[in-house]
Amino acid sequence: MIDFDEEVSKFQPSMEIDRVEDTIAEEKLRDISDIVISLARNMQEMQDAQIAEKLRNLQTGYDEYGR
Repeated sequence: MIDFDEEVSKFQPSMEIDRVEDTIAEEKLRDISDIVISLARNMQEMQDAQIAEKLRNLQTGYDEYGR
């Protein structure tokens, strides 16, 4: 059977992993939640722009087809 404590005591981290961790920590990486938030904000901005355009058209007497 494997002795967990013995195996842990033998463990030596890889230098490559340490360098990768440093690189990741230094970079501003985007995760999926950042992407979803950005998409939601962009969609809201587009909807706001469409609503504003419809209101302008109503004020000028034009419909969405420019009539």
